[in-house]
Amino acid sequence: MDIILQKKLLREKFKAKRASLTNQEVAEKSKKICENFINNLFPQIYQQNSQKNFSLYLSSNNEVSTLEIQNFFIKNNINFSYPKIINLNCDLDFIVFNDDVKFINSSFFKKIIEPEMGEKILPDILIIPLLAFDPCLQRLGMGGGFFDRTISALKNKKSKIITIGLAFDLQRFDGNLPTENTDLALDFIVCEDAVFFKK
Repeated sequence: MDIILQKKLLREKFKAKRASLTNQEVAEKSKKICENFINNLFPQIYQQNSQKNFSLYLSSNNEVSTLEIQNFFIKNNINFSYPKIINLNCDLDFIVFNDDVKFINSSFFKKIIEPEMGEKILPDILIIPLLAFDPCLQRLGMGGGFFDRTISALKNKKSKIITIGLAFDLQRFDGNLPTENTDLALDFIVCEDAVFFKK
């Protein structure tokens, strides 16, 4: 079976797993994941990168909600941005969050909410969604390649990029995910009760 077909079947499997969660389960599990990030991973990252810029995402389709992290960042005056799809084959733009930023449905994917416009920035620390991950921290996304393409471009522009995935425990794949040359492993993945890091 070729890699493209393997990925397609795995996407269907993990989409169904994620879709099986109720709204209450998504909210409760997301809260635990965000608190795990805030209490256990954020302090060690921020201590060394206090002047760095984060990026978050606005969840859709039962992705881990980042609302708790957003509120924590706002409360503590931490700079962050949100990604915006410019074109299907382009890198993502990142729009700085502030009180003036308006959010709209993406022109390309109606279920994705993104900033309408605003100040652009190149983030240093990206917090991103995923469909599945494996013990090597390889990430299976939705298939558009937006984050892999963008992270690769950012690494060419900046000396150090940190990538963090947020995932429910049920999104862990026990074997090795099928990968292509363009697939990039993440530095960290935060679940309900664990933080995994690239070894």
